[in-house]
Amino acid sequence: MPLVDLGAAIALGLRYFTIIYLTGLGGLFSERSGIVNIGLEGIMIVGTIMGAWGTVEYGPVPGLLIGAGAGLLFSLVHAIATVTFRVDHIVSGVVLNLVAIGLARFLSQLFFGQATQSDPGIPDLGTISIPGLDLLPLGLGTAFEGMSPIVPVAFLLTIPAIYVLNRTRFGLRLRSVGENPEAAQTLGVRVAPLRYAGVAISGALGGFAGAFLAIEINGLFREGQTQGLGFIALAALILGNWSPIRLLIGSLLFGIAQAVPLRLSDAPVISLLPEEFIRMIPYVVTIIAIAGFVGRVQPPAAAGRAYEGAAT
Repeated sequence: MPLVDLGAAIALGLRYFTIIYLTGLGGLFSERSGIVNIGLEGIMIVGTIMGAWGTVEYGPVPGLLIGAGAGLLFSLVHAIATVTFRVDHIVSGVVLNLVAIGLARFLSQLFFGQATQSDPGIPDLGTISIPGLDLLPLGLGTAFEGMSPIVPVAFLLTIPAIYVLNRTRFGLRLRSVGENPEAAQTLGVRVAPLRYAGVAISGALGGFAGAFLAIEINGLFREGQTQGLGFIALAALILGNWSPIRLLIGSLLFGIAQAVPLRLSDAPVISLLPEEFIRMIPYVVTIIAIAGFVGRVQPPAAAGRAYEGAAT
């Protein structure tokens, strides 16, 4: 296999890393506030349709922002259900995912005149090259040529995320309501607004990631294009033990695994497998990773637990 194919696989893996990492980072803020959000897949779906429409109408940058805004608004349904009405977090997340499928089909018919996809070839953001890395020999430099500008932004977002969670009043209070909301409220911390904020951040980042998928990878909206990436982002979050840096590493692993069936199916060993097995690789990697590490992780203590005082 030519090494240039490996470079292309890494390049695609970095794009999938961006989707998984941004979505997982949103889930991190939500779960750090105590709200489990398995509706990330549905939020991404809404981001794909709204991002594609926004790009067709206004261009790729507004399209990404529209996708983020749509994801934020859609996620508030989950926040209202879990925080205000104290609905079970898993039930609310499942409903969010199911509603998103029907909503995307309705909006696709409304925006594009067809229920399952937009016209192909919507505008993208253009590309950049990373100085120095694009000169790597043996074809590896191709991984850093023609890169979406959002990819390095996703890496750099780790720094403000760590700072906000560990050094700001907002971040420390967010974590406190995710660990012990009763104790936080006795100190004057308002639980409900912080939990709403955590879910809203997950919605904005998940919607942005969905728009990125439609704009920068597929070049169109197509029904089912998320293919479980929201759930893989949740797996990366668990594997990363709710830490931004560990989440980044897990997202890199899963992002490269996503690229294997698409770019390395002709590799010497992989090509010996049936095509159906090759397509299973990302999900098998996810299961193995979670099975190997799930016993060693520690989620926020109050994650998924309804808090009676959270509606005030």
